[in-house]
Amino acid sequence: MASVRRLRSKLNDAIRKGKKAQALELYAALEEAEPTEPRWPHRRGDLLRRMDRDQGAIGCYMRAVRAYAELGFVARAAALAKLIVSIDPSRIDVLARVDPEAARRLHRAQRTSVAEARPDDVEAPRAARGESAAADDDAAPPRERRRKSFEADAIALAPAADADDDEVRFVDVAEDDDGIEIEITELELEPREAPARTTLELDADDLLILEEDEEPARPAADRLAQLPAMPLFAELPKDVFKRLLELSELVEVPAGETLVAAGDPSDALYVLTEGSVSVHVPGRAGPPILLGEGDVVGESCLLDDVARRADVRVPAGGVRALKLPKAMLDALVTAYPPLGDLLLELLARRLISNLLVTSPLFAGFAPETRKELASLFELRRAEEGTRLVAKGKRSDALYCLLLGKLEVETPEDVRVEVGPGAVLGQRTLLTQAPSEVEVDCKSDALLLRLPAARFTELAALYPTALAYLSELATQPDFVESVLR
Repeated sequence: MASVRRLRSKLNDAIRKGKKAQALELYAALEEAEPTEPRWPHRRGDLLRRMDRDQGAIGCYMRAVRAYAELGFVARAAALAKLIVSIDPSRIDVLARVDPEAARRLHRAQRTSVAEARPDDVEAPRAARGESAAADDDAAPPRERRRKSFEADAIALAPAADADDDEVRFVDVAEDDDGIEIEITELELEPREAPARTTLELDADDLLILEEDEEPARPAADRLAQLPAMPLFAELPKDVFKRLLELSELVEVPAGETLVAAGDPSDALYVLTEGSVSVHVPGRAGPPILLGEGDVVGESCLLDDVARRADVRVPAGGVRALKLPKAMLDALVTAYPPLGDLLLELLARRLISNLLVTSPLFAGFAPETRKELASLFELRRAEEGTRLVAKGKRSDALYCLLLGKLEVETPEDVRVEVGPGAVLGQRTLLTQAPSEVEVDCKSDALLLRLPAARFTELAALYPTALAYLSELATQPDFVESVLR
């Protein structure tokens, strides 16, 4: 360690004095001293690029790609691999070297339940790999392990047989029911901190100075493994994962710019690989929501024909992200349907965490309590024509639409169609007064459901939150969206 500190001190001195050749030698020495640390070949490659020595930079970046992947930083490895391809398009082979195995192990170690898109020993269809069909595709495919499907295995809503005439009530999911558990981690509900500095904001003169208080922060890989984007990198077969990388785009946005703007078409999902963004939701009180490495932006693109509902701005430091166009995701799901379940899980987790972080309904709860609230949500199926809420009757839950369409009849008897992302029934969780609106499923629907009885039981344990909810109960019911 002392040797590394000395090398870093010499490196800083060489950079300050503009001795680039010496700096390159010191980077090589640091890489030899810490062969598993990806920053040294990464930074050496950055310096070589600034010296117009692109082929040398590519060699360094290749080693950094492998090192990042072996530590579980698969998104960073993927972004750096895309950078290599942008320098030399003939090096498309580097995408196959982004090995997600370490990230997969970390992801599964951090989760009690994991959505698997495909068993590791089953190869994906040729169409998902971007290949044409061949005669041998007619052979019987390998036998797959049974995996749960969000749409097929979600438990159907069933009316409660003992419901009173003045209420609409469905049977809650029992603990021993074999439904689908949507696991929200505490990290998803914690406020993010902006990195003190990133490599993206530094100019040519000071990019490589490595003072301890200036070193760009890198989150721990086991923390990144808990975030919703990780299954897209860790739980796909390698050939589908490679195809995903081939069709993705690397974007770099400087400080002060906007990544996406409210009202723009929602045409892509972004996975942040370095830096941070601030999310400004129109009409929401309080500071903007900060997101960082490993988070996703633009999950509304997983729905049909919607516009962005928030401004996503880039604060000091800039941001680097992988852009996954909606058209590409749709094509991959068509060719490889199990990817659809991973995207649905991502969407469900983002809907729940967005709701718990942004809705006034949950503002009175401490962050650690919100994870308990998240565990109360059920994934449910409802058939077309199912009445979720009836005018003049008490209801039994808060609902957030994941797939399908709902028709809402307002107190003024105006009928409004709402799509995925809509949240309704907040007042149901606060009071047992009869509903002033009526809500029917206009199509088969996939819903997130928070039972009122379970919410009330949990809220009763926290007097401060209960007092806040009592005050909120005087406000009228409303329908809102939690998508970005």
